[in-house]
Amino acid sequence: MKRIKKNFLIIAAHPDDEILGCGGTAAKLIQEGYSGNTIIVSEGITSRDQKRNLSLRANELKILKKKCVKANRLIGINKVYFLDFPDNRLDTIALLDVVKKIEIIIQKIKPKIVFTHNNSDLNKDHKIVYDATITACRPTPENKIEKILSFEVLSSTNWSSPEENDFTPNVYIEITKTIKKKLKSLSFYKTEMREYPHARSIKAVEVLSRFRGSTVGFKYAESFKLIISRKR
Repeated sequence: MKRIKKNFLIIAAHPDDEILGCGGTAAKLIQEGYSGNTIIVSEGITSRDQKRNLSLRANELKILKKKCVKANRLIGINKVYFLDFPDNRLDTIALLDVVKKIEIIIQKIKPKIVFTHNNSDLNKDHKIVYDATITACRPTPENKIEKILSFEVLSSTNWSSPEENDFTPNVYIEITKTIKKKLKSLSFYKTEMREYPHARSIKAVEVLSRFRGSTVGFKYAESFKLIISRKR
């Protein structure tokens, strides 16, 4: 009997969020036989200008997409889907428009596991992507998704206000054997990363992985909040 390969899907707001949030876990799942795909919802650059100007940033956007594909390919991701919504301006787009784009890819891939943002991140795009993901993954009879997991992104999850921050991890996945892949893939995002002690630095990512690992007796780990778990 032919074994059906399981798929997982990462739904991230910006290029680099996918690696920051679950790059080590994605690499591990792929080594275990899963097939992985990534959705990048926003283009990731035009918020640096007063008004969105795609033509002004066309070359930078092209380069960033290439870096994103290389970073994902390094950990074994099959394909990256770019939805090209405006960076840090998702609140100007109808949520339904984002949901429908995500739904099309979900119907095509039929993932068993979905990874996405935490709903109380400081970054507004992260919150909207979470809402869109939960809507697109609603548990209808034909939906094959078994788990939805929220990940943390340094410089957003940890910077949300104490009153709003509800990232309370209850799933820890060891990434001791894939931490090097995660950090190497982040090196493709040099323009997005910062120097330590900035939270979004490669060293800070490594330190967080050590901390999350030590919480549950691993050398390195990524932590998640389980949003839904179901099996037929």
